[in-house]
Amino acid sequence: MRLSLKKIFFNIFLMFFIASLSAYSQDNINTEEIKQQAIALYATKNYAEAQKLLENLPKEAKTEEVFLLLANIAQENNDDTGAIQNLNKALDCNYSYFKAYYNLGCIFASKKSYLLALNNFQTAIKYNKNCAEAYYNLARCQLELRDFSAAKKNLIKAINLEPQNKDFYYNLAYCYKQLNNEKQAQKILDVYNKLS
Repeated sequence: MRLSLKKIFFNIFLMFFIASLSAYSQDNINTEEIKQQAIALYATKNYAEAQKLLENLPKEAKTEEVFLLLANIAQENNDDTGAIQNLNKALDCNYSYFKAYYNLGCIFASKKSYLLALNNFQTAIKYNKNCAEAYYNLARCQLELRDFSAAKKNLIKAINLEPQNKDFYYNLAYCYKQLNNEKQAQKILDVYNKLS
């Protein structure tokens, strides 16, 4: 029984296709293992080794999570510029990645660039309405900008999402005090003291 030329080429193509799928699958497994190793190294504060592993990943394996981790490593090394660059790369991978906006907000807030921080926290909330810390940090920027009414609203949202976080109550009491509502400020402080 003779195979036609088409069948021979088809069989050869099929063998190469299966081999390439196997290699692709193996590369994905290795990439995931490398990412997990980098996360473990980061968790043990071995930042240089984690960074080396992540930077040596192939370009197509560098996802928004990889760039976020590289940004965190840069921040641990007091390199805000490197952190910002990596967070922007994370957003290039996924423009709706709320963690990148949140971290950008934290960096700008630490530099007292409250308007930039505020903008990034608002964008983080746009993409994840359940991030209590984003509402809290947005409110802290608003407190610095003396917008106590807006800060109060965002602190209430943070408390609704995470009612056990005592820092939220302390800042909310401060808002009420600044808004000349001493009675409400004291009620909130009482809740804060019960959580302490």
